[in-house]
Amino acid sequence: MSSLVLLVKIAVPPVLVAGMSLIARRWGPAIGGLIMGLPWMTGPVLFFLGLDRGDAFMLKAATGAVIAVVPIVGYMFGYSIMAGYAAWPLSFAIAAACFAALASVVRLLDIGIVPATVIALAALWLARTFLPKPKGPPVPVRLPSWDIPARMAATFALVSIILTSADVLGGQLSGIMSSFPVVLTVIGTFTHNQSGTDAVRAMLRAVTLSLVSFSVFFLTVGLTVPYVGVIGAYAAAVVAALLLSASFLIMARR
Repeated sequence: MSSLVLLVKIAVPPVLVAGMSLIARRWGPAIGGLIMGLPWMTGPVLFFLGLDRGDAFMLKAATGAVIAVVPIVGYMFGYSIMAGYAAWPLSFAIAAACFAALASVVRLLDIGIVPATVIALAALWLARTFLPKPKGPPVPVRLPSWDIPARMAATFALVSIILTSADVLGGQLSGIMSSFPVVLTVIGTFTHNQSGTDAVRAMLRAVTLSLVSFSVFFLTVGLTVPYVGVIGAYAAAVVAALLLSASFLIMARR
């Protein structure tokens, strides 16, 4: 099972980045952001681990996934604010520092799935309310033919660094790095570099709504897995997340 999980961790992110980049290119960074925060990678990885290790593990993993939203919000604040003053390298560095600081704090919390979700949703409300807004619509940019392959290669490199650094970083730092927003990082930095501050800010604000669906997904898993098992819990969570995401997409298109 561990080899299958490792394969998912390595193979899925580059494919996700390619697909979401194409969606953002077709419908804009806001729509791309609405889809980006869904549990495309975390969901499958924890599903296989839950099947292997049981319902109790799945409940703890779902709680950890939800509380990880808080450092991701810190990442988005750091990036969005710095994007108004600096290019993507410094914006990314500040965002990563914000993520690491908050991740170190939330890893110390010993709480249940419901309090974790309340904290995550409160953080997302703060993000939706106070993240800097774009000053205007993103300016369309013609992208080179190598753009998507470059994004996939960057994703593969970042995932590989995270996975291979476990022995060097130790248990606590490895746990922090395992929840690092890889897909958001690659698409966000490329969007910032190619389309400017307004585009990346629009994308990050949309991700806040997508992360609401992410939180509801794992809340549903955590509440239902003791009664219906991993497969039943995931089926219920998929329905809940899809319904919520569909409502967000409908509102965004109006």
